[in-house]
Amino acid sequence: MPKPPSWNEIRAGAAAFAARWDGETKENAEAQTFWNEFLAIFGQDRRRVATFEQRAQRHSTGGRGRIDLLWPGTLAAEHKSTGKSLADAEAQALDYLDSLDDESLPNYVIASDFAHFRLLDLSSGESAVEFALSDLVKEIDRFGFIAGYTQRKFSSQQEEQANIEAARLMARLYEQLAAAGYEGHEASVLLTRLLFLLFGDDTGMWQKGLFAEFLDTRTAPDGSDLGPQLAYLFQILDKREDRRPANADELLRRFPHVNGGLFHDRLDIPSFDRDMRDELVAASNFDWGSISPAIFGSLFQAVKSKEARRELGEHYTTELNILRVIEPLFLDGLRAEFKAAYDSERKLKNLRERMGRLRFIDPACGCGNFLVVAYREMRALELGILKRLRDLTGEEQLSLDPTLGLKVSLDSFYGIEVEEWPARIAETAMFLVDHQANLALSHEFGQMPDRLPIEVAATIANVNALRTDWSTVLPCSDNVLVLGNPPFVGSRMETHDQRADQDLVWAGNKRRGTLDFVTNWHKRAAEYMAGTQARAAFVSTNSITQGEQPAVLWKELWAHGMRIDFAHRTFRWTSEAPSAAAVHVVIIGFTAASKPGRRPLWFYPDIAGDGLVTQASSINPYLLDGEDIVVASRQEPLVAGVPPLIFGSMPRDGGHLSKITPEEAADIQANDLPASKYLHRLIGAEELISGGERWCLWDVDDPNDIASSSFLTQRLAGVREMRRASKADSTRAAAATPGRFVQRAQPSVPYLAVPGVSSESREYLPTAFFGPEVIASNALLFVPGADLTLFGIMSSRVFTAWNRTVSGRLKSDCRISQEITYNNFPWLTGNDPKSAAIAAAGEAVLDCRAQFPNSTLAVLYKALSMPPALSAAHAALDKAVLAAYGLPGNATEAAIAVALLKKYKALCDANTLPGVDGPKAKRTRRA
Repeated sequence: MPKPPSWNEIRAGAAAFAARWDGETKENAEAQTFWNEFLAIFGQDRRRVATFEQRAQRHSTGGRGRIDLLWPGTLAAEHKSTGKSLADAEAQALDYLDSLDDESLPNYVIASDFAHFRLLDLSSGESAVEFALSDLVKEIDRFGFIAGYTQRKFSSQQEEQANIEAARLMARLYEQLAAAGYEGHEASVLLTRLLFLLFGDDTGMWQKGLFAEFLDTRTAPDGSDLGPQLAYLFQILDKREDRRPANADELLRRFPHVNGGLFHDRLDIPSFDRDMRDELVAASNFDWGSISPAIFGSLFQAVKSKEARRELGEHYTTELNILRVIEPLFLDGLRAEFKAAYDSERKLKNLRERMGRLRFIDPACGCGNFLVVAYREMRALELGILKRLRDLTGEEQLSLDPTLGLKVSLDSFYGIEVEEWPARIAETAMFLVDHQANLALSHEFGQMPDRLPIEVAATIANVNALRTDWSTVLPCSDNVLVLGNPPFVGSRMETHDQRADQDLVWAGNKRRGTLDFVTNWHKRAAEYMAGTQARAAFVSTNSITQGEQPAVLWKELWAHGMRIDFAHRTFRWTSEAPSAAAVHVVIIGFTAASKPGRRPLWFYPDIAGDGLVTQASSINPYLLDGEDIVVASRQEPLVAGVPPLIFGSMPRDGGHLSKITPEEAADIQANDLPASKYLHRLIGAEELISGGERWCLWDVDDPNDIASSSFLTQRLAGVREMRRASKADSTRAAAATPGRFVQRAQPSVPYLAVPGVSSESREYLPTAFFGPEVIASNALLFVPGADLTLFGIMSSRVFTAWNRTVSGRLKSDCRISQEITYNNFPWLTGNDPKSAAIAAAGEAVLDCRAQFPNSTLAVLYKALSMPPALSAAHAALDKAVLAAYGLPGNATEAAIAVALLKKYKALCDANTLPGVDGPKAKRTRRA
């Protein structure tokens, strides 16, 4: 069976057909010739597939008649003289179908009167489509089924599943290659070449199924000659048609010249066996026209990882998340311009010209997802403009130069990727999405750019972006857009090479060790864009907006003139897979260009749901609508007279001093008088919040007591042995004093115990007072001598808002740090007249808690189990604290945080402390 022509050949044939049959009216004389030539457009010989005048019985009358044309199992056609009703012709054809057997029933009914076509897809449930012969080229894709091209519409879920299935096919093939010892660079090249061939086989780059036919008819079933045959095919694809051997296989000559370097380099191809060939044949039988390069790239990248292959489909960047970056970065603005220019030919042409001047770079492009989606959306917008220009001007055809006058081009897109494998995927994915965009263009205008041989391509630089001047890849200008999703690596999880990269990027900055790896791209982008109107937007872990990082990062970005253009506050970046780890991320768009008006700011009431957008006058590094203020690390409270927040005592004892059960403690108290002298309750964050009782030995230093107590002797010996075995010098030194905690910070006065981390779901920070006889462990912080006013403020929504804004996180839970959270809080001064109301409200909270002696703080402060009386007491406390800070009772968390940052800045200014705000504000220095 002959292979069908490519889509370009089909469209050329359709154009010639429409011109030839324009004005024909004689049904009886010319109808059969008309249908013979129509099927020939798609490479079908009518005599081999269909018959004229097929006898059939009419269902409505029972009479006998004839179907004008029947291709069993595919289509039925009825032909009428010009001007006759095609709806009636269609009804007549349908009337005949009930008399056919199941195997002969067609999927499509076509009616024509020479001047018009009417097409009904019986499997879709949709209405028939009718159009003029003059529009045949534009509508020709509807008839792709005649040539064997699948015309299916996929839901997003079906498309996702198709991508996953395609990746699994490639993963199985890779496993076969890896088992044969074929990995590394050459496996990367081979797989990307095969992906290109599989995709091209189903999307009209050449005759449909040509590569599948090559595998079926030109390679042995046992796979023994598959390697040499592929090598020869690659050579053919790399040669221009006029330079190929005259005696080359006829099937191979049907492949077009690809060029572009994809098939140029010589490749050592492995020896294939039957199983390997079977996997490739199975892949060739899949419909690769249904894949989305935007999603498939990530899945394809995963085939080389054994762990990732087990979870294909569980980890990839969704298009929704990519659009959250590119829409506010450039796409929303361009769409708004399109809308404003909709009725002006001049403005539409100017918009196209400006789109053509834009340049896009993803400096951590991976497999190219962001570039793919950005290119696809730019091409879709340009297609919309071209359609509108056609409507305004009446011109049906575009220019006939090789690129059809397109302004958006692959060579406007650039990527940087350190790993070769994803870089090659990105190159291929960009060509695939270009082909899909060209198909959409051809569906509308009847012609498409011929991208083979490849002469225009995206630039993907396979280098380390942190050790490369980005200007050598793409010189920066006002038309550059930087975008992407750089690697998420916490500062404590970096590899040796990554730390070296970070040291290079942040050389001279003493606080660089606190920064996550992703911030390297922000700094490099700021350096790259400085002095231009270029814009950038990155997805990042939300940690860069918390704790110490905002001050370190944004002081550097401000030095290059950067300001935040738009932002998405924290949302969850994850898949639906049960084993997929949730990552909490933000999106920040920034530029040195002045941006008048409002700035879009998205927030997420449900971090796994859709965001709500507001228009901010200014977006600060905490992603709040407020001034550019950052909170820097501070060693003592900003407000004089406020007691310090201190870490509890660290035992570093192997549990010998610090892990004594209540039962052991009771036995010691009853039977071991020497040991009982040193017995104290020990409290950490777990005991504070969730209850439970733990005891410890504190300051065991009397030699007589130690000698007279076997319990003390045994425990101290265990401490000494554990410390001597340590690799840390300080711990080994502490072996000389086994009866003491290594680090001791116990207060001599009552103190307020504060957990180092609190659940994000709690509205209030759970704290409690203890006497100095209760030892605070290093799993706890404490405020010695704290009064009820301080307790009240820390137990209010006001402190929670501050903590959630400026503190770091442990996963999604809030840390409470000394240097950032506590020391920078704008505490009330000791003589503030509103302190009394806060103290009274705080005492009421404690009194209410006392009514529930058997309930832990975890239970009392869980939303569903919080007693109404305690909730009311906290509401009264909130009211008092909000009033003390000049805030209304209904103030939102964001409004509270913004007000507190202003108060923090005012205190810094009053104390002449430097560096809390952006470079445009007046700075003062410490005297």
